[in-house]
Amino acid sequence: MKWLEAYLAHKPVQIDKVGVAYMLAPGGGWGSNTDPYATKETPDNHWGHVGPHLMIVVPDAKALAGISTDPNNGGPWVMFANTPYAHIMAPTTAPAMKH
Repeated sequence: MKWLEAYLAHKPVQIDKVGVAYMLAPGGGWGSNTDPYATKETPDNHWGHVGPHLMIVVPDAKALAGISTDPNNGGPWVMFANTPYAHIMAPTTAPAMKH
């Protein structure tokens, strides 16, 4: 909740323990992987569709170093890297196959 409250207030967040949240709606949603407050696609905000997932926040953002930031890597990735809202996104379904 600390993460969500800070995000909604556009304020820095202080995480003191691992937190887990989820978005399991089957349709997912569209958004930026790099800009926490983007409302539409731009050439540099890595816009895309995110399906059902877990969100994991950690007390020390340095722990996210080395985790992919690519949401199309087939597994977990870091969303909003290098922002106060960086967190792990862990898909709960397999990504759609590309033809």
